[in-house]
Amino acid sequence: MLDPWQFVVVVLAAFRVVRFVVFDKLVGAHLESRSKFSRRLDTWAYDQNGQDRSFVRGKVGDLLTCPWCIGWWISLAAWAAFWWGPEWVQYATYAWAVAGAVALISAYERRMSRG
Repeated sequence: MLDPWQFVVVVLAAFRVVRFVVFDKLVGAHLESRSKFSRRLDTWAYDQNGQDRSFVRGKVGDLLTCPWCIGWWISLAAWAAFWWGPEWVQYATYAWAVAGAVALISAYERRMSRG
């Protein structure tokens, strides 16, 4: 069983990975507040009218752009990797947790500076 500090580490790591995949500049330049990854995924998954190109493509597109959806799978993977993974994976999880804490603090600071 994870102790409370390990739980916090896994939560922060999963948070940061979800933010990285869904919201950050995953691939290339940041245009129109969306990453190239998101735009390519939209082109692959949806047609110009926003309809699914196929059932599977639409679901994959939804999964990879919805923080609630992908958050579940990333959280499960982070927990499993931390619990059963080799020692270097645990250290990588700590690094992602630090990045997650920094992202939370930065978001809070940005929000407070807007008033």
